Amino acid sequence: MSPQSNAEPQRLAKRLAAQLPCSRSDAENYIAGGWVRVDGLVVEEPMERVRDDQSVQLDPRAKLEPLASMTLIWHKPATRVLPDEPLLPDALAAKWFTQSNRFKGDRSGVRPLKAHLHKLLPVSPLGNKASGLMVFTQNPSVARKMTDDAGQLEHEWLADVAADPELEDEARRDAVLKSLGKALFFDGWAVPSARASWQSELRLRLAIKGNQPGQVAHLCERAGLQLSGLRRLRLGRISLAGLPVGEWRYLLPYERF
Repeated sequence: MSPQSNAEPQRLAKRLAAQLPCSRSDAENYIAGGWVRVDGLVVEEPMERVRDDQSVQLDPRAKLEPLASMTLIWHKPATRVLPDEPLLPDALAAKWFTQSNRFKGDRSGVRPLKAHLHKLLPVSPLGNKASGLMVFTQNPSVARKMTDDAGQLEHEWLADVAADPELEDEARRDAVLKSLGKALFFDGWAVPSARASWQSELRLRLAIKGNQPGQVAHLCERAGLQLSGLRRLRLGRISLAGLPVGEWRYLLPYERF
């Protein structure tokens, strides 16, 4: 047995850097970009250990360019509980955002990479019992937009309310809309009035600027209603637009909140 075959496995980035040759930093970028195969399988972890007898190949279409910061749009199911952490754990992101539940209508053309699921920040999060549009981003400019302009971003909701015989009365239903249309202070914040309309006997559509946790439930309670379900349809200029429950897509380059 040759001495070389007894060599300890080495990091993929080190092996690729010596093989090309290129800098270790460039090798790491190639690997994280999904351009490197080990024994025919794509490996995206620069720290992966490889043996001397394993084949390491760089895709001939490989581009040496920085990884773009990604923003993901997701239709959160009402049953999905978000962790109480500033960033979505990578392991959870890998479980929630897979190729199998990526929206088939995603027109971004982005090749999904593990790096796209690293350090995802949930912006304007939903309560655990709410469903609908959620946004996760790696992009600092998107995060700043959602924070700095939070009070000016309009959220569109579908709110289901508990059955109440009084709601069969047209005057009572009109009174609910008037109540929802009044501005109020909630949890120390001045909450703008909501534009509201009845979609069915027990479903309201509301558009409100800002998103204080519990805000919609408080508005409904003030109007004498009991909220039984809540779904966000739109955040700023981004909407669900046919995105099925549980599926996700990449934010398109021209889309703005």
